[in-house]
Amino acid sequence: MYSSYTTLQRAQLAKQEYLDTQEVFLGVYAPGRNAALKASLQDQLHRKFLLTDSLRPEALGSVVGVLLVREDLFLMPTALSCFADAMRSGADYVTSDAVFGYSGVTTLYHSQGFAACPGCALVSRELLRRCQAEARDPENPVELLTLAAKLSRSHVCLPLALAHYERDICAEDVWSVKGKRVFIMSHLLDMTGAPIVLVSAVPVLRSMGYEVVVLGPEDGGSMPLFLEAGATVITRKGCVQSPLLWGLALCADLVLANTVVEARAVRALSGARVPVLWWLHDAFAGYPHIAHQIPRKLGENIRLYSVGSHAANAMHSVRPEFNIRPLIYGLPDYAAEKFSHYDLSYAGGRPLFATVGSFENRKGQDIFCKAIRLLPPETMKKASFLFVGKAAEAEMMDAVRSLTADCPDNVFYVKRLTRDEIKSLMAQCTCLVCASRDDPMPTFVTEGLIFGKPAIVSEHTGTAGLITEGVDGFVYEDDDPEKLAERLAWAIEHPEKLAAMRPACRELYESHYSKQAFSDSLQQAVKELTGE
Repeated sequence: MYSSYTTLQRAQLAKQEYLDTQEVFLGVYAPGRNAALKASLQDQLHRKFLLTDSLRPEALGSVVGVLLVREDLFLMPTALSCFADAMRSGADYVTSDAVFGYSGVTTLYHSQGFAACPGCALVSRELLRRCQAEARDPENPVELLTLAAKLSRSHVCLPLALAHYERDICAEDVWSVKGKRVFIMSHLLDMTGAPIVLVSAVPVLRSMGYEVVVLGPEDGGSMPLFLEAGATVITRKGCVQSPLLWGLALCADLVLANTVVEARAVRALSGARVPVLWWLHDAFAGYPHIAHQIPRKLGENIRLYSVGSHAANAMHSVRPEFNIRPLIYGLPDYAAEKFSHYDLSYAGGRPLFATVGSFENRKGQDIFCKAIRLLPPETMKKASFLFVGKAAEAEMMDAVRSLTADCPDNVFYVKRLTRDEIKSLMAQCTCLVCASRDDPMPTFVTEGLIFGKPAIVSEHTGTAGLITEGVDGFVYEDDDPEKLAERLAWAIEHPEKLAAMRPACRELYESHYSKQAFSDSLQQAVKELTGE
């Protein structure tokens, strides 16, 4: 029975509980080609339905809602049960997520504010009546679905891929007929820096009147954040190499390409009619692998922005002629949010110095370890040090493990912290340390600024270009552990002076990284690019 469903659908089926909805009488209206639909209706767990070829009141009898279907599709066996349950709970318009392609490799996740015309939706009898009253053709499912999205008073979007279309996804699946459209391309949907800060662009673009669609690979943790922000999300493994899905960009009014990894898509869109904002977050380390994909010349429709001078310099290392404008990301004011506070118990009453990030050569955990070892013993014992991150490279992990083994009383390692634990860390720590050899704009340093915490950063970070030495942070040069150790020693011996930097650190956040600062910058960039 379930062998024809996609991997995602089978996974969702395993988690669904049975819903007894047999008292809800539904109609199914699909006047066009509907062989696949009819086949899948045979497997429905909800059996109280009428497949009808007419929407006249006498033909519908006592049905309380009608599933309008504009084209042939397969329905999951739980589809009618889930639709009926949502209507029983008070919805007058019910839609769901969907999968596309013969093997269902493309998935469409709707936000609750989804306004496009779906291939199928359940509408109440009362909403159907109002739609038919306004329709030019009261028996046309496409027109009725469009009107239902507009006239609905209680829309529920089910977070389940209940429908399977064997065709490829198209623009009308993801955008409404009217309204401005923005298409965002992200090479990752995980919890790393670039996709996390990209989420903050969604509410800004929506406030400008755009319907936001995000294209990315399979969910790695951040997809729910995009949905909560009001975006519709399309996922497909390998989408960075998928010209078929890039084609949706040509149906948009604006494209936002996130990071240099989208170089192939940008090259394909160069010279097209759609304006493209190419937002760079990338370190120098990635360019040798992708430089050959970056266009030598960009069309007038492409404009480059970067999260700071470091990211701009990385692109200029391979394309020095490109004009790159600044667009620093914004982060929410976590300090003003309610979150669960955790006593992380690392400080032990001593000043706590912390670093957060994956353990790789670029992030420089070995430099931090060497700097700690260079501290005078009496100074080192006055502080605690915390390393947070996954071990991506053995050399970095070995340096940290060796240090924690030699100094178990005040040097600690933890693989990961939850979001609330990270916020608690920022609230509790004394100072953050970013020893990166190559880091465009480290987000954990910015998170520290939100809580008024200064940082000691390498000159090879984007943050270094914004810090005023000794006022809202410290910068050391040459990836030199001795120079880092000098600043660490001073900070350990003067915790009261670090605490006095709190207002200046907070001001640095508000002027460069706050939601308002980012919103103002992004809106200006979009208006300049689109000519609004």
